[in-house]
Amino acid sequence: MKPVLKPFQRSLALIIIPLGFVLCFIYGWTFISTVFGLNNFYGNLYNYYHVSKISFSIYNILVAFVAGIITIRLIIGVLKSNARHLKRSLWIFLALAVILVIGESILHLSLAGDI
Repeated sequence: MKPVLKPFQRSLALIIIPLGFVLCFIYGWTFISTVFGLNNFYGNLYNYYHVSKISFSIYNILVAFVAGIITIRLIIGVLKSNARHLKRSLWIFLALAVILVIGESILHLSLAGDI
């Protein structure tokens, strides 16, 4: 017997799914722009942070990939009404948010020259 999906779990998932799409799109586009050297804001963002092109690309593709996987897991959890699957996905999204805050803080510290 699988646990029943509670209304707040479904609501929280339906709020986080668009955030996952946005994260996947923005970080994915930053990765594509950086790798192909597109002459736009996202393509030159690694220069702004004073980090190498390769490390910045790896950071962006990892975030985009994890956000995409989490979004797919959340959609599957809502469609199948699997509370255990959805709860794990929400915890993984929370971990991603913490990692993003730490990662972006490190990037901004490298911008200030503190690292």
